[in-house]
Amino acid sequence: MNAGTLARRTIGAVAGALAMTAGMGAWSQTRSCLDRAPSASQGTDFVAAAARQSPAVVSITVAGAGNEWAAAGEMPPPTRWGQGVGRGFASGFVFDPDGYILTSAHAVTGAQAVSVATADQRRFDAEVVGIDRRTDVALLRIAASNLPVVAVGQSGELCPGEWVAAMGAPFGFERSVTAGVVSANPRYVPGGNGVPLIQTDVALNPGNSGGPLFDERGNVVGMNSMIYSAGGGYFGVSFSLPIDTAMRVADELRATGRVTRGHIGARTQPLTADLAPAFGLDAGLGALVVRVDADSPAETAGLRSGDVVLAVGAAAAAMPYAEIQERVASATQGSRLALLIWRHRAPLTVQVGVVQSAPDMPPKLVARADAHEVRFGLELTERKGVLGISLQDPGLYVQGVSGSAQRAGLRYGDALIAVNDVRVAGLADFDAAIRAIPESDTVALLVMRGANRSYVAIPPRVSKRAALTPSVRPSP
Repeated sequence: MNAGTLARRTIGAVAGALAMTAGMGAWSQTRSCLDRAPSASQGTDFVAAAARQSPAVVSITVAGAGNEWAAAGEMPPPTRWGQGVGRGFASGFVFDPDGYILTSAHAVTGAQAVSVATADQRRFDAEVVGIDRRTDVALLRIAASNLPVVAVGQSGELCPGEWVAAMGAPFGFERSVTAGVVSANPRYVPGGNGVPLIQTDVALNPGNSGGPLFDERGNVVGMNSMIYSAGGGYFGVSFSLPIDTAMRVADELRATGRVTRGHIGARTQPLTADLAPAFGLDAGLGALVVRVDADSPAETAGLRSGDVVLAVGAAAAAMPYAEIQERVASATQGSRLALLIWRHRAPLTVQVGVVQSAPDMPPKLVARADAHEVRFGLELTERKGVLGISLQDPGLYVQGVSGSAQRAGLRYGDALIAVNDVRVAGLADFDAAIRAIPESDTVALLVMRGANRSYVAIPPRVSKRAALTPSVRPSP
């Protein structure tokens, strides 16, 4: 299977993405988008906007950059394990006249030296004030003042179909402009730790990382971050970090040099509309728990894989995934949160403590073992035949894939942890869990790829209508 990859090619590295659920973070068409009046400019002319932004866009050269993502285990997702091509070049933009610049964290992480070239061809050594790997934001500072700055817009107002443009230095060609439309906002990519991104079809290439994404009015609405590609080049799917998020992170980095977040020790993903039926829910709201860290507040509170966090606090209605993530992240260390949980198709409330966030574990090695043919086109083997697996995390490994499992994005080396909300430690557990699910129901498989976990929706084996139609046999 030629699965796509999220490629951070400064926009950097190419590696296998956990590209399992195409609906992971579907585009949200709000009432404001439905009521949006047609653009007076007809959305095709960025001449004035590009001219306004160009003086504040910088080119960045990085010496001795290393790939630190595998050790950190944070955002960006699966791309962190590859090695960058042309990783010594990136883009950025000045947002404060006293020399503060935003760029991508992956572009400068592990660098021995960083230099910045401004639009007037001056070159400065840059100080890395701080980085935040989860959002892939780095704050730089150069010894300059009275610099031109970008106009900062509001990314939350972007709608699918709206025209946007990127500026940067792809392959070192400074202040290059490419344009396209917003494909989805927000979009959650697999393994992305819940960071919402702006998906566009704007052409991004190595060297675009950290450059601005701006709207027709010339306001910066995002920072260019990564592409989705089948082979490392541009394939029409690009991602940018919303400027609202980037600026919040920049403010904290500027004040303290680091970003602190509330953390409960539970890894989650959006409960999308295709996964919701497997858990007895109708709406694609909430956060689906895919892993609970050992000795964490979440483990102490009794959370488990397959739980769905519907709401945080006193809210009685299910919340969007981004709101749940934000409420947990903004909670102070030592505080307690009330979580409305959906477990085994029934609600309950748990109290969980909040600590400071911690990085994920690095990926583990996989060795091939004897396979066992099972359903959905999967060949599975028990983990006792696989190297490098913790005994605290039993399950199965995918040794072959075809059919509906392949179409869902599974591939060789994936680990299977649970079926719906039932943990599977071996083949017998898997077969029993599958037999308990009607063939007309969606099946949610909890899959681990490297250090990332994600639920994958396998469509019903038969349609609802076929399941409800009684069979008719001729009389003997």
